[in-house]
Formats: sequence, C-alpha cells, structure tokens
Amino acid sequence: MDEIVNNFIVFIPVGLYLGMLMPKASPVRKIAPIFGLSLFYEVIQFIFAIGASDITDLIMNTLGGTAGVFLVFLISKLLKDNTVKVLNIAAIICTVAITAFMALLIGVNYLI
Repeated sequence: MDEIVNNFIVFIPVGLYLGMLMPKASPVRKIAPIFGLSLFYEVIQFIFAIGASDITDLIMNTLGGTAGVFLVFLISKLLKDNTVKVLNIAAIICTVAITAFMALLIGVNYLI
C-alpha cells in the first residue's frame, strides 16, 4: 500500500511542472508525457531487472501526474496571473529541501 501511495506522490511534481510549462495545452497533451515517462521507467526496470515492473505503478504514476496538472489548474483559477510565480517559489523551496535531505541521507550512509 505504501508503494502505491509513494508512486502517486512522486509523480505530482511532474504534473505540476508540465502544467506550468504547457499552460495552453489540452489536458491530454499534458498527461501523455506523464504516461510515457512512467512507461519508460517501468520498461527500464523490466529490462535491467531493477525492482518490479507493475501495471499498478504505471497507473498510479500517471494518476499522480494528472493530480499535479489538476492542481496547477486549480491554483491558476485562484491566483490568476501570480500562478507561475507562486509555483516557482514553491518549487525552489521543495527542490532545496529535497536536495538537503538527499545530502543528509548520503552523509549518514557514509558515516555508518
């Protein structure tokens, strides 16, 4: 169950970025690359026998990305012209936090 939720959450930023990068595109044109990226990951996992390829992963990754696209739509309705600015600030904060967390994990692994 945790893996399903994680797959959903991990792809939300992909949808957010696509929603910001392609504001005029139709929802299908935004969701298709999310599906393609998820399919690519699953095929690579299968080819190199890394992890487990699963249709559930493909579905949840795509749904997570779709949720990100939908969030951009909702935020754009609320913030109008400030949408990209607010989302860029949020993306910078999240990127710095994730980078710091990854550095912490790497540091802890080398100390143990």
